[in-house]
Amino acid sequence: MNAEQRESFRLALLRVLEANNTQYGLGLAALGHLATTFGFSRARISDVEREIVYLEDKGYAIQLVKPISPENRVWRITAEGRDYLARLTEEN
Repeated sequence: MNAEQRESFRLALLRVLEANNTQYGLGLAALGHLATTFGFSRARISDVEREIVYLEDKGYAIQLVKPISPENRVWRITAEGRDYLARLTEEN
């Protein structure tokens, strides 16, 4: 992925997380699958994981702690992530 594709992929992941209005979050496989809606049909799990960790580091996504099966990691968007997407929408 080049820099522009990576930026678009990160935004796609944020939009997928934003659309998930549940408290349960989404796992890597689900995020990769749902990113196809934004044109990323061949997203590898390793790419999804790398970019979701980046979004987590930026404060736009958070990993949820699961008491049962914590190895099945899931994420949800944060308020800061929602605000970032809202600012992008306002600019356009």
